[in-house]
Amino acid sequence: MKRFFWILFVMSLWGHLLLAQEKTVSGIVISTEDGLPMIGVAVVDKQTMNGVTTNEKGEFSMTVSPRTKTLHLSYLGYKTKEVSITGRSMKIEMEPDMVAIDEVMVVAYGTGKKSTFTGSASVVKKESLEKIKASNVTQALQGQSSGVQVLNNSGEPGEDATIMIRGIGSMNASSSPLYVVDGTAYDGYLNAINPNDIESMTILKDASATALYGSRAANGVVMITTRKGSSEKGQINFRSTWGFSSLAVGLPDQLSPDQLSQLTWRALYNGYLDSGYQDEDSRSYASYYVMGEFGNNPYSIDMPVGTDGKMDPNAKLNYWGDWRNALLKSRLRQEYTIDFSGKNKKADYFISAGYLNDKGVFSIQRFERYSTRANLNYSVNKWLKVGTNISLSHSVREGSAGDQTVWLLRTMPTLYPIYEWDGATNAYRLDKNGNRIFDYGNYRTSWSGTNPLADDTYNKAPWTHDDVSNRTYFEITFIPGLKWRTNFSVDFYQYNYDGYVNSEYGFAAGYKGSATKESDRNLSYTINNLLTYEKSIGDHSLSVLLGQEAYSLEYKLLSASKQGFPFPGVTEIGSAAVMSSMNSYTDKYRLLSWLSRVEYDYKDRYYISGSFRTDGSSRFHPDNRWGQFWSLGGSWRISNEEFMKPYSSWLDNLKLKASYGAVGNDNLGTYYAYQGLYATGMNNYRDPGVMVSRLSNKELKWETNLQFNVGLDFAVFNKLSGSVEWFSRKSKDLLFTLPMAPSTGMSGIDRNIGDVKNQGVEFSLNYAAISNKNFKWTIDLNGTSYKNRITKLPQAEINSGVFKWREGESRYNFWGIEYAGVNPETGNDQYWKTIYETNDKGEKVVKERVKTENYNEVTSDSQQKYLGDAIPKLFGGFTNNFSYKGIDLSFMIYYSIGGKLYDSDYAQSMYYRRGYSMHPDMLDSWTPENPNAEFPRLTNYYNYANYMSSYTS
Repeated sequence: MKRFFWILFVMSLWGHLLLAQEKTVSGIVISTEDGLPMIGVAVVDKQTMNGVTTNEKGEFSMTVSPRTKTLHLSYLGYKTKEVSITGRSMKIEMEPDMVAIDEVMVVAYGTGKKSTFTGSASVVKKESLEKIKASNVTQALQGQSSGVQVLNNSGEPGEDATIMIRGIGSMNASSSPLYVVDGTAYDGYLNAINPNDIESMTILKDASATALYGSRAANGVVMITTRKGSSEKGQINFRSTWGFSSLAVGLPDQLSPDQLSQLTWRALYNGYLDSGYQDEDSRSYASYYVMGEFGNNPYSIDMPVGTDGKMDPNAKLNYWGDWRNALLKSRLRQEYTIDFSGKNKKADYFISAGYLNDKGVFSIQRFERYSTRANLNYSVNKWLKVGTNISLSHSVREGSAGDQTVWLLRTMPTLYPIYEWDGATNAYRLDKNGNRIFDYGNYRTSWSGTNPLADDTYNKAPWTHDDVSNRTYFEITFIPGLKWRTNFSVDFYQYNYDGYVNSEYGFAAGYKGSATKESDRNLSYTINNLLTYEKSIGDHSLSVLLGQEAYSLEYKLLSASKQGFPFPGVTEIGSAAVMSSMNSYTDKYRLLSWLSRVEYDYKDRYYISGSFRTDGSSRFHPDNRWGQFWSLGGSWRISNEEFMKPYSSWLDNLKLKASYGAVGNDNLGTYYAYQGLYATGMNNYRDPGVMVSRLSNKELKWETNLQFNVGLDFAVFNKLSGSVEWFSRKSKDLLFTLPMAPSTGMSGIDRNIGDVKNQGVEFSLNYAAISNKNFKWTIDLNGTSYKNRITKLPQAEINSGVFKWREGESRYNFWGIEYAGVNPETGNDQYWKTIYETNDKGEKVVKERVKTENYNEVTSDSQQKYLGDAIPKLFGGFTNNFSYKGIDLSFMIYYSIGGKLYDSDYAQSMYYRRGYSMHPDMLDSWTPENPNAEFPRLTNYYNYANYMSSYTS
């Protein structure tokens, strides 16, 4: 945040006949927050000038030649400014220099200077957040910080992004960071926070930075600090933004009805040949049955595809489904925010209200949010300060249009219409109001009952969220440096779902519609008491923190579903006839903690910090409830050493730092980690019944992260600043299910029996390329490279979808069959097969590798192999900011280099499947006339092998 320091120069300009040439004066006096002046150095023609004085107001006065026309103002940590002398008294505003300033940053349970911080953290300021129009604060972090991976998987407006800090912290438990809002862990919906209310976001990455959050900090911490009043004059700000959203990666070209019909004919023709039919019969059968593969015929004639596999010129389309044009709509995104802020010697205030309407990229989705915030702080007297920060939010989400919608747009045949077609009248069917009736496609061989556009019209199912969050505190100063602060925080949300499936159209028409109501209520509160002491004596500075914290959470759910409504338009479940389901439950979670931190520095050169926290979690048995988490850190401000003074003209900062510590993860997917659980509802008519669903384990405990970090921070030429860090993160005691004998009636029991390790390097660079009166250009670049390795498993290997977990391998290393291309003679897929032999020592060794078309020969583990790691070799962000006379322009490029991707949509669309479309690549599939094609021969036999091979990874 820019802070403006006002400098009053009272210049008495009168003639000095002894000065023969013009003198240029340089100097600055800055008034600090307590009103005391900090005296800068006056320089005349690059020579230090004695006799510069200031008065009690911090006013600067000196005598110069009447011929002096220009002042050059400079001071460490502020941008050099050149101004013309316009009178005897001048008022000049100086701006902090973002490269050289000693930045104050938010850390665990307080604030600290970046120069004295021994841990690893990065700060994203509101200026950066404002340039990224995100409906959820997590989405705005992409590319903004080294070591942070942000994945926006669903594309839903308002949806939380997946964030991983320095790799994968767990195999089965959560790998999400802890979110802290204004000093306290946050339990509300992240999309309830208006990004315009945020002052900064600090990402804490290593143990030295996160250990004070103990058992919840294994995956890093995201600190969100909201705005408060900063201007003594008071401010009113209004912001309105408009924009549009679109898919970042476009969809592949879509097959037209004619193209799909011809490819389907080719698949049927080859299938009949493979079944032993003669060529002529295969052609005839393929032409006769091609439309039957879809269950409908949109053409004007019965056999639109001839026996030569080409479209009959007489075949005209009666209708077709333009699903992409209907679902992909670039609609206006609107956001409006107004805030009032200000401060005086006793108080500061910030009050805001915001409205957001984000319709996303699909026509069937909408996210709407109303939010307000009031942040008030008041100094009652010299020893007591109080404050409260309350936020309210109401949001509505409609239309779930994420991965499933993209899948539909890639594979829904264009032969399937959006609206019902009446063959008798050769026109679309209309309802009683004259509107087209959506087609749910009961005739379809695939996609029966699917029409997201119809659901959006007929079956409204909004989610509403009401969030209330409050942070209240009082702070007592006993003596200078000794403070007591008590914080009380509450997070509450109410989630309501109103699902309705209409009684006239679609699958629910058969039982006269259905409705589902769900209400989720979450209430959590945190009370902490913090005692801090800060003291400086000569070259020594000491800071001590002692604290206690209690946390409580209660979550309640109630849901019910009924079906059978008396007539259309009635949606409340009390009107329905048949109860389908009903459910309710309550979850509770408690955490009690004690924490401490000590920080020491000597001569502003050597810094040491240590922290300790012990947590008692209700997730674990009393015998194993308490865990200890700690950190040690140190740094050396090399640039402040005497022997570095010869380099001070260009070296602004050089700091070496290192830290080591242990943090934990108690988010194991259940609030009752150690307890045995029972499944209810196992009833015998009217007699209630239960069944054991999970075995108890009193020995279960936290997953623990041991983290080591070493880094170098630097700033040179008052232009370039940055950092380079190496980290090692070992997660041990990971939660795994240990298999049990089937005779026990249980598949397994949860144990802490796994380890995983992440190691890597990250860097960040900031370069002030150009900075003058009218034009500014800054460049930010960050990057991260790390490797993930499993170091301990409860068994030799574990299959996890398209991955296989083995010790020494990455958590996200793909496992499968190695594809060997298309056989140009047959057009069939080929796979690499390994032939083994036994050597003289009785060892099994590889003899040779050959190609085979027989998929069954390569399904064993001895034939499959690792196909590549999904983790990129390097990822990060590249940002440029330009400013010219008040006009700003910026762009950010998020990059990811290396790393395999598995495209299941592509895999499934590269082979014929009845009632589905195919990828346009298959237009170039193998035929006798095209023997060197990259893609295999089409047949109506779906080859599942390639769906799981290196062909699509």
